[in-house]
Amino acid sequence: MENVWIQPGGTTGPGYTEDQLRRARTFAETDIRASRAQLAARFGLGDVCAEIADGTAPGASIALEQLAHQLGYATETLEKYLRVTRLAGTALRERLLASAVHVPWRCVTTACVTDPQERARRITLLLELLDTAERAGWPVSLDAAQYRLTLGLASGAEPPAEIVAQLDREEVREAVLAELTKSPAAVLAVLREPAVREVLKDQDVARYVRAQMRPAPSADEALLDELVGSEERDPHADWTIRYFGLVHKAREILLLGPEDFVDVNDPEVWESVESIRDSVASWADRVLQQRPRTIRLLAGK
Repeated sequence: MENVWIQPGGTTGPGYTEDQLRRARTFAETDIRASRAQLAARFGLGDVCAEIADGTAPGASIALEQLAHQLGYATETLEKYLRVTRLAGTALRERLLASAVHVPWRCVTTACVTDPQERARRITLLLELLDTAERAGWPVSLDAAQYRLTLGLASGAEPPAEIVAQLDREEVREAVLAELTKSPAAVLAVLREPAVREVLKDQDVARYVRAQMRPAPSADEALLDELVGSEERDPHADWTIRYFGLVHKAREILLLGPEDFVDVNDPEVWESVESIRDSVASWADRVLQQRPRTIRLLAGK
């Protein structure tokens, strides 16, 4: 006879009732159906946007902007649907939509990058994961985070070729430079590019690059001074200035109140709000762990 230890107040059961399991399954099925419908809908929107872009080539951006306004979407969202739909191609789209296993949109956007060789590698791996899930009958939905981890993108970073390909997008230039500054050799090579030199005319960006490069290898210091400009400042003071500059920019989003979101139907906007909430909470918890013991905030009386 097998002896089984039961924690006082515990149970050897699964931890849920048959009724809870039944209701959970109902909601899970609804969730999967909604997610599958969302994937098909985004591909469909991408097709419509492609038709508009192809039919109004000189004024495609204006046409998409007007369509986005009519739908209550951000123009960037429709442009993403268009780009991903085109890069996915008919064969991949049909394969994903026909499968009994749901493939999240995040997996599709991760796979459909602009570099052809990298895109082929990612799509191949995605289909392999899909084949495995279909044969096993589990899971019913692929895990986007696990897919990125398998690709070697656990940190969320894109490969250098994909980063450089986006340098012509003004809204991501500063983020691109931040990514590149992780490697002194990479940034010194890229800083010579005309497009990047143009960006560095913005002194805030140049100062940010230099701050990220500290301490630069001694052999590269002269070249870094030439490309970004030398600056004699207290590193701690410079870091503090940069921190509060970023805080000021981040707080601009808080100027939008609940009433500004009343007519927003764009699902990516709502996903972004949830992501910001979770990211800020997680970041603050991790950073506050580094607060010196001598510094503690006292609650007001």
